[in-house]
Amino acid sequence: MSAPRPALPEKGFHLPHLLRFLARIDRPARLLVAVSGGSDSLGLLLGLHHLLTQPAFSSIELIAATIDHGLRAASGAEAETVGRICARHRIPHHIRRWEGEKPSSGLSAAAREARYGLLADLAAEIGANAILTGHTAEDQAETVSMRALRRGPEPLADMPLGLSGMADHLLFDRRIWIYRPLLDASRQDMRAFLQQLGETWVDDPSNSNPAFERARIRLGQQPAENPSTFSPLARAALMRQAAACLERHVRFPLPGLAAVEASAFHKAGVRPMLSVLVATLGGLAHGPGMEALSTLMALGEKPPGSRITLGRCLIHRHKAAVLITREQRGLPSILVAPGKRCIWDGRFAVRNWGKSTISLGPAKQPPEKSGESTRGLPASLITLARQTQPDPADNLEISPIIAPYCRFLPGFDLALAEKLSELMGAGIVPAQPF
Repeated sequence: MSAPRPALPEKGFHLPHLLRFLARIDRPARLLVAVSGGSDSLGLLLGLHHLLTQPAFSSIELIAATIDHGLRAASGAEAETVGRICARHRIPHHIRRWEGEKPSSGLSAAAREARYGLLADLAAEIGANAILTGHTAEDQAETVSMRALRRGPEPLADMPLGLSGMADHLLFDRRIWIYRPLLDASRQDMRAFLQQLGETWVDDPSNSNPAFERARIRLGQQPAENPSTFSPLARAALMRQAAACLERHVRFPLPGLAAVEASAFHKAGVRPMLSVLVATLGGLAHGPGMEALSTLMALGEKPPGSRITLGRCLIHRHKAAVLITREQRGLPSILVAPGKRCIWDGRFAVRNWGKSTISLGPAKQPPEKSGESTRGLPASLITLARQTQPDPADNLEISPIIAPYCRFLPGFDLALAEKLSELMGAGIVPAQPF
């Protein structure tokens, strides 16, 4: 018989959100909470700490982590301040620093990558089941506004996936799940709770620096109209349709070559399915834009022999199918040092198990593999698909990856990612811990 659900504390407006999250955990767990010192992440940490004193949650352990990006002179002291707060509450705390040279452009994206990478490394070290972050409803609204502005004047009804905002859970780097339990909670709730506890928080000056896009939205220097959003539930439903379309209408007659039945172009979910498929076969993090995707959709109505290039792919209208494979230009040659992992062409994860450096480039004369069914396919595309695979070598472990989901897989896209991984032999997507 499960333990009774703990009573909601009289104060602490955001705690219902955390109670709902904790109620999902039905076994011992270790949670790593990312804490910058701001009100949102500190409210998340101390709210969880408050609830974990309840007997029903006694098997859940909490550990805090602060990432010092080293971008401001005060960042180190702020991380130490978080450490002192954690010490007062007897919460284990770790600090990790982003070392090395920082990029002159794309700093926010690079900092995000570094932050999650350091958190994932720490989670592996301490055996954490998941990482938790303190993103709130305000963060969600800002994200949707930024994505709406980037879309420009394109119609919102035209597959507005970005307007679903941030997922409340996502898989990072194919190795650990990240949860955002507070996406429906407000920043004011966080601050009211912290004030009840007598705690203060750090206001990061970068949050009001108009050099950053999110800060401009927050400060009202860029229009932040609330666009018609595409709900997470609607996005998840669409991606399940995309997964069903993939399963019923797409086959891989040989590695690197997808055959999409022409009938699929009239099915529900075909547009996001094609977008992810082209990105994966082209080794790109993002699928084609709306205009390019419309060109691909039109190819389904063209006569056999019609071709386009899109997203580093050659796409050929065959008899009753559209064939997609990587085009030959731009294939890299790289050196893989002993014991090192890397990504080749955005399409394959590579590891060198040997004792010497190995050069890896495209296949020169790839052999035909047993089980391949290529009858009736154009010989030129068969050759192209084989010549755009990596050249196998002793001591090299090479496995395909799903490029657009390699770093960040939002939970509402999970059905499509799992089905494509299955069809391409890209390995099993790690299950959610709870």
